[in-house]
Amino acid sequence: MRLPIRMARLLGERTAKYRWFAVLYLLLCFLLLPSLVLGLSLAGWQVLAGIGAPFLGVTIFITMVNVMQTHSPRHLPTKLQNWDFLPAWMHSLKPLDRLITKTNVCCSSACMEEQGGGRGGGEEEEHTATQTTSVDQKRESAQRKVELAYDNPVLAYLDESRPGVPVFKLKGLERCNSTPL
Repeated sequence: MRLPIRMARLLGERTAKYRWFAVLYLLLCFLLLPSLVLGLSLAGWQVLAGIGAPFLGVTIFITMVNVMQTHSPRHLPTKLQNWDFLPAWMHSLKPLDRLITKTNVCCSSACMEEQGGGRGGGEEEEHTATQTTSVDQKRESAQRKVELAYDNPVLAYLDESRPGVPVFKLKGLERCNSTPL
């Protein structure tokens, strides 16, 4: 049923939109989850079954609701026809993306200089006033970097692109995606 290809496409789309997603995926799937299963299995099969069964049940329930939402939402209760009743962090990666983007922007050289520059001891008042002005400018610069990261057209998600059929120019010839060569 070509399930691995669809899964790979979904992972590729998420990685294209959120650059940090690939690292998170690798850490979760190849480090944290196997370590969790190993730790639970070392604790005994009763512990593994006691924690694994509810986790598996919740996973199956979420999968069934997702399938029903796409194929027959009218058979679901009104509240389960979409995930909007949940907090944003439970059905979207955008809140986590904002947090990671702010963290990465703050780790840039401007914030490092800001933290390093504020460590000087008994300095004059004039120098402190000048320093706070430069700190404010650096904060504004960091905030602009965060805003520009969201307005970058290169990072636009496939579903957010403009409608219409893309036209490619091949050595002076225009061709549409649906037109065979």
